[in-house]
Amino acid sequence: MFKIINSHTLLTFVISLSFLMEAVDSTIINTSIPAISHSLSVEPVDLKIALISYFLSLAIFIPISGWLADKFGSKHIFITALCIFTLGSLWCGFAHNLIELVVARFVQGLGGALGLPVGRLIIFRTFGKERLIPMMNRVVTVGALGMMLGPIIGGFITHHFSWHWIFWVNIPLGCLAIILAYVCIQDNDRHKVPPIDGLGFVLFGVGLAGSTFGLSALSETTFSSLVGLGIIALSVFMLMAYIRHSKHRQHPIVKIELLKLRTFKVSVVGNLISRLGFGGVPFLLPLLLQIGLGYPAEESGMLLAPTAIGVVISKPLYLPLLRIYGYKRLLIANTFLVGLSVWAFITINATTPIYVIGVLTFFYGFIVAMQYGLMNSLAYADIAPEHLSAASSILGTIQQMSQSFSVAVSALLIRFFSLIYSDNLTHHPIIFQSTFFIIGLITSLSCLFYMQLKPGDGQQMIV
Repeated sequence: MFKIINSHTLLTFVISLSFLMEAVDSTIINTSIPAISHSLSVEPVDLKIALISYFLSLAIFIPISGWLADKFGSKHIFITALCIFTLGSLWCGFAHNLIELVVARFVQGLGGALGLPVGRLIIFRTFGKERLIPMMNRVVTVGALGMMLGPIIGGFITHHFSWHWIFWVNIPLGCLAIILAYVCIQDNDRHKVPPIDGLGFVLFGVGLAGSTFGLSALSETTFSSLVGLGIIALSVFMLMAYIRHSKHRQHPIVKIELLKLRTFKVSVVGNLISRLGFGGVPFLLPLLLQIGLGYPAEESGMLLAPTAIGVVISKPLYLPLLRIYGYKRLLIANTFLVGLSVWAFITINATTPIYVIGVLTFFYGFIVAMQYGLMNSLAYADIAPEHLSAASSILGTIQQMSQSFSVAVSALLIRFFSLIYSDNLTHHPIIFQSTFFIIGLITSLSCLFYMQLKPGDGQQMIV
């Protein structure tokens, strides 16, 4: 167990602060896309690569985070992650072209890749299963709140200052988190670890990166569709090669055998499919409001503020509802409601009153916050203590991989519907409305997967 110099509340605050920084940065660029694209002289939709590079870095490096935490200690890795993330933020603000911004965002993602799962691991090892849900609920809620606040903060800063400051605001927060982490975490959890699976890391990482880049390339006007499909096919081959490779390794980089546990498998696959749908909303909605309907950046960001309010209000209701209905019933019902909340954005057009948009974003934030808590906590229901690092790495990888996939798929859908409805790539609202319909359908259909759960699954997490 970790020895905490101060109270457990301080520890939870430090982890939550790091989650907040990383979550805000995953979406803060969304409302700034038009300004950044103008500054860097690129098309707004092409900036999705700067979003994807962040998520992609997270997904590639999260699998080794647990191994690093066990070998060098969670405190050292957590603080290192905060340092890398803070320096990456500084670099992003000084980027002079799209390539430099993409590389800087990738470095930022490396810091997040080490910090997210290690922070979750610290929480689990400190509080155990008995208090995991209320503690993780605080951290996950802060993370979800950060994702919703990102566009709001980004819109305000872009309107009143410049887009560079959306990254530089992380600097004081990062320094504060580093100091508090050094003070309140006792580094006494090093473990003897096997040699790292280098070949497995290359196969898995390159396969993951290639599949995401291939999806992104399909939505580019400058890329041949055949090139994108070829990259995806090669990436799928490498991922299949990794699966075969891992079966013959005693200590693979990703412990696929954990997917034999029903609750873990449902959580992981459910995370992937559900987020593939609703994960595209933070990317699409600011584009619809600014490019499709002509809202300024600040007003676009403020229209997303009710989302954060919904996240906060849902927090005290999460555990009582879970105790009443259990994981299976609540996940099925809530996933369908998430799909409905995405479909509701189809109704937004040039005549939609501002208060209606606010109600829709509030409902979305309320339901999605509930979904995050349910999917993430279920994963640990049947995980043995010795597999905590591996489970945390897998879950974190899937979360970020699905987030990068969702942005790539959303951009691909925008291109597809733009060819059907208009010669203009991004300016017609019906393009976004059609895209919302598809990603809402994906989200709603994912509730079928949660039917694999049994009524008593996860009960040990809520007693």
